[in-house]
Amino acid sequence: MSKKSISFVFSLLLCATAAFGQGKPQAIVERAIQAQGGEAKIAKLRMMRIKVEGTTDLIPGQPNFPITVEDIWQMPGRYKSTSSFQLMGNAVTQTQAIDGDTGWMQFNGQTQDLPKEALAEMKEQKYAEDLDRLSFLNEKVIELSPLEETKIDNKPAVGVFVKSKGHRDVKLYFDKSSGLLVKRQHNVLDPVSGKEVSQEVLFSDFQDKDGVKHYRKIAAYRGGKKLFEGKVTELEFFDKLEDKVFARP
Repeated sequence: MSKKSISFVFSLLLCATAAFGQGKPQAIVERAIQAQGGEAKIAKLRMMRIKVEGTTDLIPGQPNFPITVEDIWQMPGRYKSTSSFQLMGNAVTQTQAIDGDTGWMQFNGQTQDLPKEALAEMKEQKYAEDLDRLSFLNEKVIELSPLEETKIDNKPAVGVFVKSKGHRDVKLYFDKSSGLLVKRQHNVLDPVSGKEVSQEVLFSDFQDKDGVKHYRKIAAYRGGKKLFEGKVTELEFFDKLEDKVFARP
């Protein structure tokens, strides 16, 4: 075999090895971290506030019902989510929060403890959402395996199956071209039936914020029906948050 032929074969092997490496779960995650700004930058995602204005189909007989959602978190263990909307001409505000091992909820100023089952479910959903911040995927308790390539918004995407003891499985999909996270899929408890149902969350329109590539559009579907769709209107990172932010009023 000539030197030229050997060189050609060797280059093919290098390409095949590179392609195989890109398909490995850990390589996919590392690429996503770099695509979003690098490990140091994405650390900002652990403590932040995000406000999204959009619509929901959860209100019977009122599709595309306007709603605003504001989330604040300090990972791990502290989360607060507030929904605001107008119902029959009246302003309605609803908040749910986790502060360590305790949780509370507030509806138009009336506060009470989160029931045990509701607290457990909110913690489970926040576990899945924490994976969006990527760095948690490097922890030893997390097991990663590959998923079949698919298409998200008509674009090729590679997937990672996330398994962790004590938690439901989560599927994460990353745009094959950009490396950015474009979909999270996992089961949640339906509040009406009490049964597990599949929930899909789609991320798009990534823009730079303080060196971090962050989505500006989000859409969530539960059991195939639209749960929420909206645009990010405010995004803020913090170095520190006061305890009172998550404490029960």
